[in-house]
Amino acid sequence: MEYYVHGEPEPIVSKIADDKSLRTNVLSVIVTNPGIKKEEILDFFLQTLGGLQSRKATIKFAIDISLRFLTNAFLIIKKGERYAATEFGKKTSMLYIDPLTATYFRDAIENVSKERKHTFGFLHLISNCEEFFPKFFLRQKDYETASLMIENNSSELLAPISEYDCSRSLLALQSWVTESSELTLSDNLGIESGDMHRMVETADWLSYCLREISKHVERVDLLDELENLRRRIVYGIREELLDLVKVKGIGRIRARVLYKHGIKTLDDLANIPVNKLAEIDKIGSTIADNIKSELRKVR
Repeated sequence: MEYYVHGEPEPIVSKIADDKSLRTNVLSVIVTNPGIKKEEILDFFLQTLGGLQSRKATIKFAIDISLRFLTNAFLIIKKGERYAATEFGKKTSMLYIDPLTATYFRDAIENVSKERKHTFGFLHLISNCEEFFPKFFLRQKDYETASLMIENNSSELLAPISEYDCSRSLLALQSWVTESSELTLSDNLGIESGDMHRMVETADWLSYCLREISKHVERVDLLDELENLRRRIVYGIREELLDLVKVKGIGRIRARVLYKHGIKTLDDLANIPVNKLAEIDKIGSTIADNIKSELRKVR
């Protein structure tokens, strides 16, 4: 009681004037107040904690830099003395991502080939942006692994990269979607289960943002691939298991067991008798009944 209620509050320093925070918030203010003037944007930020803790000239200079970036990246447009968001700016603000990340995604997507898959390239794109967390840098012993992974997946890259462009998080994500176990990730890459869970959560969100931006720039040819990648990230599976994990109760382990027993599609799952399904390792009679019940909901 003495410490938390009657004690002195800790000093708080605003971070709103940081580049990332300010460009995100300046865009948000413009999206919610179309036609706003620069002076009104400045007045808004001067009323925040950051505005009270900083000099007016400092805030004004930082806002000018953000406005210049947002205009050059075509997230906002200026008409006379007033600012309004473009459709891309509105989409970026709705996705709650850094405008710099949104433009990074947009520029990368516009140069993506239509002729092949891009799984490893998309994972590199996602793990390379500022929002991705946690980000683990390569250790000395990881460079050979990274080099080999790039070589094996070179056809899926969006642009040429070297092992120096990789993080251990990228190696972990690629290993995860190719069904490496949590024990293997821990032993080989030093990535523990909790960190992997956070990476999966962040990559799920960013792959959704990537798909929404692809939709916005009318790259409809990428939508199915990005939706499949998102589900592969969530479940940690190879592409051939995507059908099976649609059924509630089937995750990466059970899906792989079923696949090894020749049950590769929802039709295969529907055709196998429930007693035969129950005999498969890691299934049993109760789970078999539940799978059959859930299967009827997704077919």
